[in-house]
Amino acid sequence: MSTAAERALVIGLDGMPRSLLTRLAAEGTMPRVAGLLAEGRCAELLAPVPEISSTSWATFLTGTNPGRHGIYGFTDLTPGGGYGIRFPGLPDLREPPLWELAARAGRRTLCLNVPGTYPAPATGGAVVSGFVAPDFQRAVSPPRLLPLLRGLGYELDVEVGDVAAGPAAFLDRAERALRARTRAMDHLLRHEPWDLAVTVLTETDRVYHFLWRAVTDPGHPLHERLRVFHRLVDDSVAALVAALPAGTELFLMSDHGFGPAAHQVYLNAWLRESGWLAPLDACPRPDALDARSTAFALDPARIYLNRKSRFPGGALTDADADDAAAEIARELTALRCDGTRIGPDTDGPPLLRSLHRAAEVYHGPLLDHAPDLVAVPAPGIQLRGGWGGTATVRTDVLSGTHTRHDAVLYRRGAAPPAPGRAAAPYDMTDVAPTVLASIGIRPDGLDGTPVLGTADRPPGGPPAPLDTREQ
Repeated sequence: MSTAAERALVIGLDGMPRSLLTRLAAEGTMPRVAGLLAEGRCAELLAPVPEISSTSWATFLTGTNPGRHGIYGFTDLTPGGGYGIRFPGLPDLREPPLWELAARAGRRTLCLNVPGTYPAPATGGAVVSGFVAPDFQRAVSPPRLLPLLRGLGYELDVEVGDVAAGPAAFLDRAERALRARTRAMDHLLRHEPWDLAVTVLTETDRVYHFLWRAVTDPGHPLHERLRVFHRLVDDSVAALVAALPAGTELFLMSDHGFGPAAHQVYLNAWLRESGWLAPLDACPRPDALDARSTAFALDPARIYLNRKSRFPGGALTDADADDAAAEIARELTALRCDGTRIGPDTDGPPLLRSLHRAAEVYHGPLLDHAPDLVAVPAPGIQLRGGWGGTATVRTDVLSGTHTRHDAVLYRRGAAPPAPGRAAAPYDMTDVAPTVLASIGIRPDGLDGTPVLGTADRPPGGPPAPLDTREQ
């Protein structure tokens, strides 16, 4: 794989765990994917923290960490130091995305349904924005593609509806959206000029959130229907691969893994119980926060200290905030969950898999925009940053949640790892440089490095110099 290809396609399977993909392939549910896996290497990929789609896809698009690209979550604080909450979009991305990096090398990109790419920019290629994209017209560039997409029945996202009352109807809608998305990308691959193409099938993520038990439990009434859904995903991958010119590089990836959400734990409720956040009647929403509060959380598990240097109602000097962060970290890491409550003496497994200070997981000029603490939940736990309500442990219609581990990075034609070199996962920042290097583009300054060639770096080791790595 030392010669660069003319083209590369990345197929994103949103939320697909590597363990599930390989199992479905091995058991015959996804036979075309099984054939691809036999032709290349499927490695584990590690999502950034928090393990949320917006942060992962921004990291994928830029090859940089949130401390540089600036997207720390699905929602974020409004600029200027206030407590307001907003949905960050493409204008908030502070590092150049893949299509800009490719354009600098004179290459044209197709980008369909990558979350966080709204509003669709003019790139010289084509962009169809992914979730969140409220306006169809602003989600499509160039505008000439609008009639085509509408004629194909294209949907910007799955209409979720009442999944609990009608799971079969929800699956029908997900499959309809997936078929239309596949038709659209197939058409673009065959009829638009491109060198780099990226498409994301978000229907997997939507289904896993609501029907994870049906995916994993053979005794579930909808388990066989989920096998049908995965056969359709297999068909979609096969259709896109069939549209490729000979010699095209092919990658499969996911933005995070998935697992059960047995318990929903609300961090703001715990912060209130523990005295770190003012009571709900005194502080019913984020913009009411003031000096009575020491800390607050944003989804899914980002904790901010109420610093005077950062917030208009700040209560803490930076030194006091650092001390408070250390105490909150100590208390959080001691918590256990028995399914109905959390506490240091509660029967049950630990609440967290890990807890990180910002500087441990982020670096760059936007580090001061980061949360002070970011928690990674233990298996079976979904951490939430919801503001309302007082119960710390709650039930929810969601049965599946994101995991930082067990994401997918596959490259067709990549050699299997050498003995003893397969344990450590690759980082999400490695994906962009790997994809770009496959078509001969090596931009300077990315956080990741090309991987899945014939000369991979050792697991957990430092990147090899670029001029010694084979593509």
